[in-house]
Amino acid sequence: MTEAYYERLGAEDGWEVFRASEHTVSAWGPDLQHGAPPSAILTRAMDRLEGTDGTRISRIAVDLLGPVPLGELRTRARIARPGKRIQLVESELEAGGRVVARASAWRMRAGDTSAVEQTVDSPRVLPAADFDSSFFTRWTSGYIDSLQIRGAEDGIVWARPRYPLVAGETMSPVEHVMCIADIANGVGAVLEPTEWRFLNTDLVTHLHRLPRGEWIGVDAHASVGPDGVGATSGTLYDESGALGHTLQALLIEPV
Repeated sequence: MTEAYYERLGAEDGWEVFRASEHTVSAWGPDLQHGAPPSAILTRAMDRLEGTDGTRISRIAVDLLGPVPLGELRTRARIARPGKRIQLVESELEAGGRVVARASAWRMRAGDTSAVEQTVDSPRVLPAADFDSSFFTRWTSGYIDSLQIRGAEDGIVWARPRYPLVAGETMSPVEHVMCIADIANGVGAVLEPTEWRFLNTDLVTHLHRLPRGEWIGVDAHASVGPDGVGATSGTLYDESGALGHTLQALLIEPV
């Protein structure tokens, strides 16, 4: 088993080629990936794009166009809206000759605003010992098993990946947080996964600052509508406090 979510196989015609490992496997099926690793590999393509020096990603919007299979896949990224202060970048993930996911990100020029740094969300405390929440103990997969998890009494789930995103690489801070952010759908679940599917079709993440350290805390809450559609909203933390928010659209149907 590859000790990473992806193994880089090389590059061809402007694409980077990878092989997905068993650590990417979703709880919804053994032949598809959890939403977190594809979100992170799409973010990696945008974060490492040439011509974006002096800026940092502030928002990532990922659209999952269908099941993301295991095996070989490839990514590429481009600057869709150039600018010295604000840029829009885009990336896509292709498998089996079709685009299975795509993402866009706003990159903003970095500057010093530490004197006025603030957030409306109160800091949360990382538990001292591992404690898997009952939900993630009952509902597991290759990806969920790849995480070290600490469940706090206040309902926040803290997690960090046991493996790098790409074998032989060190994750950037934004890649690191995107390896975790998609678990908000599970953290905020209000339905039993043995009775209901609640598949998220997207992940929108706003980061007012980059994470510090390895642990990411996720506080999330789901809402279920009367017509098979729902939404999950979440707040992301590190040990210094809140760092961003997430939104996910849900397709809800009985198993």
